Amino acid sequence: MDSVRYGVIGIKGVGGLHVNLAREHENIELTALVDLDEASVKAQSQELGIRAFTDYREMLNAGIVDAVSIATPHHLHAIIGLECLKAGLHIFTEKPLANRVSDADAMIEAAKARDLKLCVGHQYRTYRTPQTMKHLIDSGAIGNIMRVLWTWIAFRPESYYARAIWRQTWRHAGGGVLMNQTSHDLDLICWLIGEPVQVSAMIGNQFHQIEVEDVVCANMLFKNGAFGSIQLTINQPRGYSIRQIAGDKGALAIPDVQSLASDEADHILLGTYRDSLPDLVERTNGIAEQPETSWQPVELRDEPGGHKVLMDSFIDAILNGGEPLVNGVSARSAVELINAIVLSAMRKKSVDVPVDRGEYDELFEALSSGSLQIPRF
Repeated sequence: MDSVRYGVIGIKGVGGLHVNLAREHENIELTALVDLDEASVKAQSQELGIRAFTDYREMLNAGIVDAVSIATPHHLHAIIGLECLKAGLHIFTEKPLANRVSDADAMIEAAKARDLKLCVGHQYRTYRTPQTMKHLIDSGAIGNIMRVLWTWIAFRPESYYARAIWRQTWRHAGGGVLMNQTSHDLDLICWLIGEPVQVSAMIGNQFHQIEVEDVVCANMLFKNGAFGSIQLTINQPRGYSIRQIAGDKGALAIPDVQSLASDEADHILLGTYRDSLPDLVERTNGIAEQPETSWQPVELRDEPGGHKVLMDSFIDAILNGGEPLVNGVSARSAVELINAIVLSAMRKKSVDVPVDRGEYDELFEALSSGSLQIPRF
């Protein structure tokens, strides 16, 4: 196979980016577009000279694609993704992989059983700032990670939800600030630090007339022994979001995150100690003496990022083997963390990870049906 016959399901918003990337890729033959908006999909397909569908199942039956992008509301990622995998197609789905980790499991197993590639649109991993942080951590610059502090602060008015009603509900969105705004950040945390093993959280709705949460506070214990805390909200103007990752030899800090969507105008500070903290604990004599920290700015890695990098890795995996840059197994960690946060908050208990799938599915059904509601303040 020298090229991949490709379809895009959902051509508006980020789906339009998938269309353009597929058109421009030298190893992709764009053969199908799918969208519920019949006029829009027909107009674009006529312009490109390819087939249009308003039902993705008709595209599957036509047998004209080898792989697809799925750029639909969240609740359809697993539904459409599983049908495409069962039809023998490789899939590149937008985030999140699924609303429930049990659905993520099913997608991963379906892809594995058929030797198909599953790529997830967590493009934040490709940006310069996270790439630089990952390089510094993996190189041992800050030693063994001990502590993580991560905040995400931005503002969303009621009109944000009025424009896309599906974002308002548990059934369709799978969550609020967790799934819609910060699943990228939670993916980064799992990618940078490793998987959490225990979560304790609170969620609520302070301002918005929606089912889902608009504020989150959570603590977590990671497999490597690190402690982490996150605060996420869409109720304050953007500014002074913080990222700190501290190890026993130093710390990384972004004291005022300027762009919550990429790395524009952001900078990283690297602080290092004269010795490891365990040694300093033993050797320091003054009862309140603070070890000196040497801070210096870090030059960001200058590498290409964004959806194009993910698309390139997806097509390369199909044609040459290997895994996409963000595969299903690694992307599942963010879904599992989100489910753990919701489960902990709503059941008012500490939750072990992996999450009990049956317990979360039961909770999700209660939230989706309205028989259970999140706290309002």
